[in-house]
Amino acid sequence: MKSYILIVLFLFPLFLANAQTIVKMTVPTQAKEQVSVVVLFDEQVPEGMPVVLGLMGYNVKGGIEPYTYQWVQNGTVIGTGDVVIITPKKGDQFSLKAMDKNHCYNTTSFNMKVISRVNGQKEEENGFKIYPTLINDDVIHIDLPKTDILIHANIRIFDLKSNLMYQTFATESYTIHHHLPVGAYFVSVKTGEFHKVVKIIVQN
Repeated sequence: MKSYILIVLFLFPLFLANAQTIVKMTVPTQAKEQVSVVVLFDEQVPEGMPVVLGLMGYNVKGGIEPYTYQWVQNGTVIGTGDVVIITPKKGDQFSLKAMDKNHCYNTTSFNMKVISRVNGQKEEENGFKIYPTLINDDVIHIDLPKTDILIHANIRIFDLKSNLMYQTFATESYTIHHHLPVGAYFVSVKTGEFHKVVKIIVQN
């Protein structure tokens, strides 16, 4: 009997040494291609005036959605959404960092064509106008030029954190009737050849 006990005690450590622990791990889905940012076009922007940048001009592909974003101006992160509002100056350096679900990322630098600021009177002569800039009645007027060519204007309102608060499309002068909480906002009017951004203050 003692010999059997000794044999069992001798074999037990060998059994433990050969035992294996199986751990089931979830492997992240792998992307077919790496994350990349493609600049679709270089847009001229006026120096010293607010401009709305968005993914309509920068195509993110590859990786695994959803993506997160970082817009960087001169080394400083200025926004983390798919839209950002900037006030460019000549010589500014910009980049867009896109990161996918697996934390793979790509950073693309781009140069904005910053041009000298156009005087406000000339803008109004062209027929583009956003007014008033002090809002007390939830009404904002958008004047578009009268031309023989049909204009397609993308009208948007952003808060100071670049959150989209309102959007509509118009082919002629338009009046916005929309309640906004008290505060400051940017109104953006963009057509195929023109982009105007005006800061408004809501005092309802």
